[in-house]
Amino acid sequence: MKGNRKITLRTIKNREDIHPYSRKAHQLSRVYQRREKMAKKETQKLNNPTGERWLWFRYAFDEDKKLATKQEMHELIELYLARNDEEIDQLEAEREKGHRKPKTPRQSHLEALRESEMNEYISGMELPNMTNGKIIKLLREWDGDKNSMDRILTIKLLKPSEKEDNGNDMETS
Repeated sequence: MKGNRKITLRTIKNREDIHPYSRKAHQLSRVYQRREKMAKKETQKLNNPTGERWLWFRYAFDEDKKLATKQEMHELIELYLARNDEEIDQLEAEREKGHRKPKTPRQSHLEALRESEMNEYISGMELPNMTNGKIIKLLREWDGDKNSMDRILTIKLLKPSEKEDNGNDMETS
């Protein structure tokens, strides 16, 4: 069957001398579009926001401690949520010089990220269970690989409310 063969740059002959609306031109455009799509997929595969978050907590937690308390985990989350505040303030100060300019895309992105992470913390942020010594050891040995994330047990931490603090702000998963 000739109709279902895979067309690559190697199979298209005389690429230099083709008419813009010819079959070869369409085949070439499909090949290049496929290459771009595959490259984009590869970069998305490398991008792992959950893994980046876990790595941040891994390096933010004190190496000398064997395990964390629930209060220490909440303090780490507060530090995590405030990690971009300095850059946001700097961008806001640059924006306010002279007359008021519109927000930069970077500033809008950072503010949206902070808002979504705060909402996630209110509804429950899933993190490695750092209250368990074995999990901390696994986390410290972890190299950031997406496939080995399943070995690390997680918990869901809810933002403690100011009115009541009865200790029911942690779910194991």
